[in-house]
Amino acid sequence: MPFTFLQAQSDSDLDGIPDAKEEELARLYTPLLQFKLGERFFPVDVKYHLENSVLKLRRGEDVILVEEKPSIETISRYTGEGYFLDNRLGGLDEISQDYGLKRDKLGYTVYARVTKEQGFTVIQYWLFYAYNDGRLNKHEGDWEMIEVILDGSEKPVSAAYSQHLTGQRASWSDVEKFEGTHPKVYVALGSHANYFRPYQGRLGAENDEVGADGLTIFPSQVNLVLLGELGMGKHPKSQDWLDFGGRWGDWAEIGDAVIGFAGPHGPGHGGNREKWVNPVTWSQKLYLVDDKWFILSWLTSSFLLLFLAATVGVCLLKTWRIARAKREGRLKFPAILKSKALVGILLRTLGFALTVAAAFLPWYTLKADIRTTLVSTEGIVDLLVIDGLKGVQVNLLYKGGLTPFFGFQVPFGLLLLAGIVTSVLDTIGAENARSLGNKYIVSGVAFFIVLGVLLALISQVTSLLPSLASSFGAQLPPETLEMAEVVARQPFQGESYYQMGDLGAVSLYWGLDLGAYALITSAVLSVMGGILVRTLASSRPNSRLE
Repeated sequence: MPFTFLQAQSDSDLDGIPDAKEEELARLYTPLLQFKLGERFFPVDVKYHLENSVLKLRRGEDVILVEEKPSIETISRYTGEGYFLDNRLGGLDEISQDYGLKRDKLGYTVYARVTKEQGFTVIQYWLFYAYNDGRLNKHEGDWEMIEVILDGSEKPVSAAYSQHLTGQRASWSDVEKFEGTHPKVYVALGSHANYFRPYQGRLGAENDEVGADGLTIFPSQVNLVLLGELGMGKHPKSQDWLDFGGRWGDWAEIGDAVIGFAGPHGPGHGGNREKWVNPVTWSQKLYLVDDKWFILSWLTSSFLLLFLAATVGVCLLKTWRIARAKREGRLKFPAILKSKALVGILLRTLGFALTVAAAFLPWYTLKADIRTTLVSTEGIVDLLVIDGLKGVQVNLLYKGGLTPFFGFQVPFGLLLLAGIVTSVLDTIGAENARSLGNKYIVSGVAFFIVLGVLLALISQVTSLLPSLASSFGAQLPPETLEMAEVVARQPFQGESYYQMGDLGAVSLYWGLDLGAYALITSAVLSVMGGILVRTLASSRPNSRLE
């Protein structure tokens, strides 16, 4: 494994930990990085980004060019948070193409740091990527970090993995390891958020694609650079970039910082300051994941596969029962079709057609016309959409538009279609009209229960938006919370206008959409059909259909 370490005095960064001990610990716990298939960016030396950037300063709406060819030495002089490194190669495609051509020569760089807090020893591994192509935010430059925490006897007790501006922690016993001491890190596609398992990324506030089907970077393959501390004389000249207080990426519009699309600050600055200054305290604020969370994560990631398997199993069982009933002469479906109960079946069939249509229509929408100095839209745009194809989607007002919302990436329409198939089999296999009518009624009532859950979800999603947005660097105005609360209180339908002080104004429009009304009508038809099947079949003289 190639290493780059400080060669000066025994404690060259003046942190009270001998350099030899820092080197030993950094080597011992260097992580194994497992990427998802399709990843275009990997940990790289910051010099690559610096050599392709110009240094700018933002003062309100004004942007000033400071240096056309900044260097490690010169950027250390700029400690203000208004500075930013703008990649002159262009956007995602241009940066990706250039990085791809140079990747083999650049290799993989991981920055290690050893520090102490509250009697614990912390080994941090800082990872820099040339571009963040995440689902919910996209920007030049990306800083992520994982840390291993040792107790007073240097026994590992826990690990913390960064995910955007937050993260997760786990007990050391719950961390997957390579060769006993190297934590396995599953890096999310595009966003580079770090996870403990390859099937995470879809539960709770997670919103990433994670897997073990891409590149694996082993500890022996990285160039491990041992970092000093912030401040003059506490690190070698080659690490003067540590004192740069600006952003490691473009800050094209002032509103980009508000919605999380500006480049990130580096280690020890901005949103990464607490990780650097109080690493143990930072980790203790993170959500603790364990075996129960991992089981839920696996069930969530495997939901569709499990659901399809269960549906196929149920359909095969129902088909077998239909065949057996036919052989034994107990199949009443042909007789029911010849009775007046056919009217109820036709109503239910019409409901099926509406359900199929609803699978392709929006069920719920939250729209906005935003005209503020921080963020603005070209007229009315969708902020939140729930439909049958893509589940729950949100728009964080970036050019990428709508994106799947955290753990609600479920094609609800598929669930509806599966319900139609099983209901058709129930109709064909009905042994009497009364039981068939009951199933129709139960199906319709069940939908209204689901509708209640959907509206409860809406109230939760809207109320959580401000805090969830902040997890990705978005700093929303206080009025946003008020807007979310109004929607949560009146989820069925509504509109409202908000004056955001001197910033501007926002108009909101929300409510059930065409797909929801189609589903409501389908549920009503199902209940009516069930009542008619029960009533009309039993009204037939000498009826044997009951």
